[in-house]
Amino acid sequence: MLRAAGWMTGSHLLAQTFAYGSLILLARWLTPTSFGTLAVGTAIVYVAVLFVDHGTLGGLIVRQSLTRTDLLRAFRRCLLTACALAAAMATTAGIVVTHFASGGDAAAVAALALCLPLHALSVVPTALLQKAMRFRTLAGLNAAANTGSAMIAVLLAAGGAGVWALVARQLVLFAVLAAATPVWGRRELRDPTSVCSPGRDRTPGGERWFFLFGVALMVTANLDFLTIGATSDAHLVGLYALAFTIAMAPSTHISEQVGRVLFAAAALQPDNNRQRTELSVRLMSMLFVPLLPVAVLAAPMVLPAVLGAQWEPMVVPFQVLLIVGVGHAVVNCIGETLSGNGHIAFRAKVMMIRCAATLLLLLVLVPADGIRGAAFAQLLVFLAYAGVYVGAGARRAGTSPRALAAQLRPVAAALLVQVGVGTAAWLMLTGTGVASSAAAPWAAIIGLISCLPVLYRLGLRGLLR
Repeated sequence: MLRAAGWMTGSHLLAQTFAYGSLILLARWLTPTSFGTLAVGTAIVYVAVLFVDHGTLGGLIVRQSLTRTDLLRAFRRCLLTACALAAAMATTAGIVVTHFASGGDAAAVAALALCLPLHALSVVPTALLQKAMRFRTLAGLNAAANTGSAMIAVLLAAGGAGVWALVARQLVLFAVLAAATPVWGRRELRDPTSVCSPGRDRTPGGERWFFLFGVALMVTANLDFLTIGATSDAHLVGLYALAFTIAMAPSTHISEQVGRVLFAAAALQPDNNRQRTELSVRLMSMLFVPLLPVAVLAAPMVLPAVLGAQWEPMVVPFQVLLIVGVGHAVVNCIGETLSGNGHIAFRAKVMMIRCAATLLLLLVLVPADGIRGAAFAQLLVFLAYAGVYVGAGARRAGTSPRALAAQLRPVAAALLVQVGVGTAAWLMLTGTGVASSAAAPWAAIIGLISCLPVLYRLGLRGLLR
């Protein structure tokens, strides 16, 4: 499992280096309004993607038996749904922009509808590649798609394409996966029985619950953009969208990749779920929690300097959302095990409650405090969500709250050392005349370095034996 997770995470890190490098360049060349237009358009795309999938990907992975007829039926359903939704999205693009991205480009939103039929082409082969545990192949395909789309977007933006550079980035990403996954998954497509295992399906009606979970997750992830857009304009949506994209990277770009491995492993090898879940929680917490203070304290200096002064209003939302992103990176390790071991119904119900709670808080906090209110709404909902997963979710994943707490002890001890040393360093720096705002990031870095031996001694050394 570690090797598979390593391939998924390592290749994704390489791809995201290009992706986020290009994002910095695009943010300097394009306006927040362009990013706001894209955020609203992609929000609709990714919600529609769930209706295209309709639980197909997760359902195929957990099914114990498959035939070519099953695959053809799933493919036709996905493609027909995608074409219908793409036509509807393109037709209503003007209305969407008027209500949720005032000042944005309706044609750009309409063009993004092409992502839907492209996605439909990749659903079945992607599910089979995951079911076959071919994560090295998936990692390479995702890396190629992300890297290629980022490079094309930068070239177009440099040529003055404006918001269309961002549109091209999304279209190329979906197109590469649509073309490549059927080619690399042709063996499984020809003989789906090669990736099946004996036994009865553990999740009757699983596709329905996977679909409900996916829709609730995607709606929750995009409620912020739509609520902000409904009360302001595309400029403010763009500021929040970039903050959200960067801050959620630990969850969406790292933990999600590890989660794919956990999901497939839980479905195919359920006997080791406890060990896998606890190990992944420990690794995710050790990887991200010590970096959190550094990123939060450095944000006020680094973000405006790198992205430009026009992005300064996103700093506070970014700091709050980063806490949420790191938290979700850890909690997701429990959730993916639940998806694979037959408890997707529980996960879907929790996600639907989270969606409703997020909407209620956004409707209260966004009118009161704009994009900062949206960020705090996400934080408040996450705290309750994490409590449910660490309690009821942990037991269903085969572990317990006490066992998970034991996995967090190394990072808790390291964090205490980090805070203590960092505070002492900050006092010394400010005592020598360094401005408080300038001293804080350097003190956090010193604290981070000081905690590394503790992390190794208490957390990593035992795993490496």
